[in-house]
Amino acid sequence: MRTSVKFTIIIPTRERADVLVHSLHTVVAQDYEDLTIIVSDNFSQDNTKQVVDSFHDPRIKYINTGRRVSMSHNWEFALSHVKDGWVSIIGDDDGLMPGALTTVADIIRKTGCQAITSLERGCFYNWPGTMEYGDQLMVPLHKGIEWRDAREWLGKVMKGEAAYEELPFLYIGGFIDSRIINKGRSSEGVFYLSMSPDIYSAVVFASILEDYVMLKEPVVIAGMSSHSAGASGFCIINDQGPANKFYSEDNIPFDSRLTHKNLPKSIPIAIYEAYLQSAHVHNDFLKIKMEDQLALALSKIALDEDVVLRKYCVDIANRNGIDMSIVYRREKEFRKVQARWKLLKCLKERIYRCFNYRVLSGKEYGIQDIYGASILAKAIYLEETCYKRWRLKKILRRVRKLFGNCN
Repeated sequence: MRTSVKFTIIIPTRERADVLVHSLHTVVAQDYEDLTIIVSDNFSQDNTKQVVDSFHDPRIKYINTGRRVSMSHNWEFALSHVKDGWVSIIGDDDGLMPGALTTVADIIRKTGCQAITSLERGCFYNWPGTMEYGDQLMVPLHKGIEWRDAREWLGKVMKGEAAYEELPFLYIGGFIDSRIINKGRSSEGVFYLSMSPDIYSAVVFASILEDYVMLKEPVVIAGMSSHSAGASGFCIINDQGPANKFYSEDNIPFDSRLTHKNLPKSIPIAIYEAYLQSAHVHNDFLKIKMEDQLALALSKIALDEDVVLRKYCVDIANRNGIDMSIVYRREKEFRKVQARWKLLKCLKERIYRCFNYRVLSGKEYGIQDIYGASILAKAIYLEETCYKRWRLKKILRRVRKLFGNCN
């Protein structure tokens, strides 16, 4: 008799009923019984509740914050309604692939792991009207799992050698045992101590866990829409409205050592801030130096770009008694390493994506939302991977395209 794995999928939302309906559809469509779906409504003034009620699904639990709160506070509010089992959070413009929870449950039973991450091997979909790549769907063609040492990968992230999404984190693509979440809580019982909840959770879990599973088969589909606060905040999309709203809210204060009137749009700074805020779970076992983190942030931008970030780093260094010449020297060192591997990395990434991803236009298939994209992505994945010699056929088909694009 197979042991049941209980899942809670949380969808935090705020006045995004137009995309929420499709995101929620991908979760409701899961053929999985032991599932609770929590829609945490951040005091929306649109028809969000009506959209949720329209599904008439007993697995859905609608909760409302009762007043406007920050993103992290909404996520904390949602987590307070989870008692046990496994948890994942998805954005209201993201989705689950068909059969995702069955696949994840099988991995949990087979491995006995306490955390799974899959976003780096997940599907990506640009909603219509998003940048120049609207309607684009990217489907990875991977199989299997990979065990990873949690602290080793956290070290890579803090050195800029890996993305924080490759860590176990509580957001799209991450599935976490609730007992691990409880271990990450503060003495006051609060989990989130940073204004960047997804990044913060990655640092916390990588600090607590010994290891985790990287699931290579795609089970989630990350959507980028005009509502995406993260994409807006880091200038991935042109509309700065979602980011401005995010930064204007009464949020969890930035760590005092990094506080500034103008917070930088820098992922390395956000990761470092999360590391500082989560000291109660790691006690700085990596011995991270602030000058290295400032230099890393600067090395990720062009030399003539982002004056705001440079002024920020100078100010933070001065206030913390750091010689800025050390930061500039470390920045040069980071840039040398990055330049040394840039060409090889780009070529490797191009070859890798050519043989291991299928990129197509959703518009050509009549796809207009995340639910339709999830169905198409699953069909493409099965077509490409479930037949004998699928990889050989894939390579032969893609070789001509690869070298054709190199002309």
